[in-house]
Amino acid sequence: MHIPFKAACGAASVTLVLGPGAAGAHAEEAHIRSEQVHGRLAPGVPQARRASPDGREAPRKARAVRGKALKGRAAKNKEGRARAVRQGRGTHRTLHTRGTRAGLNARMLAELQQAVREQRAKLVSSWEAKAEKAVRFALQQRGRPYVWGGTGASGYDCSGLVQQAWRNAGVAIPRVTTDQFAGVRTHVARTQLRPGDLIFFNRLAHVGMFLGGDRFVHSPRPGRTVTVEKLRGHYRTNFAGAVRPGWKKLPAIPTSLF
Repeated sequence: MHIPFKAACGAASVTLVLGPGAAGAHAEEAHIRSEQVHGRLAPGVPQARRASPDGREAPRKARAVRGKALKGRAAKNKEGRARAVRQGRGTHRTLHTRGTRAGLNARMLAELQQAVREQRAKLVSSWEAKAEKAVRFALQQRGRPYVWGGTGASGYDCSGLVQQAWRNAGVAIPRVTTDQFAGVRTHVARTQLRPGDLIFFNRLAHVGMFLGGDRFVHSPRPGRTVTVEKLRGHYRTNFAGAVRPGWKKLPAIPTSLF
């Protein structure tokens, strides 16, 4: 672009020819001054901040985009931290609830077990009281003669003695040995005998009442009287089994609530 320029220098007229670069700079400066004069651009504003059609606005727009992206990322990070805190609190509450529930279940189980133990103790105590009566009655018959089929009027046979002893304690059992062994539901091993248990010998042909300490009371045979014997020798060798009249099955102690 060529712009003729005249300046008075003495009496002569000088014509300057400005090249494209100088002309562009001059035009730019003139434009800025015009903007300032009309109030559209504040004085002292750098040229780089002025909008121009040749792409000088791009760096500012890029910075704005990056700023928005950073703000968005910061907001997401903040929300992520908040979510993590909420989840952590939720996990803590869940663990606390589970711990509280586990502790409550443990206490409930302990209370249930204690209640069952007390129930078992009552059942055992009740049976022992009856067994003690049966044993006392049988021992009171010592010296009474053996009578075949006898149930007390004139004497006893072996099964008649134990039947009457347990009847005196309030427990009914069958009359003869085989029925007694089959009819009483609770069978016990010799190592688990309690006073009052019925012990059988000679393939269930004879019965006596266990007293504890390897002793038992019975009505042996014709010509003998009700007496106490040691559970040894012939009787230990010919032991056939034992039952427990009047015994109620004990409830199992629970190991869990469900």
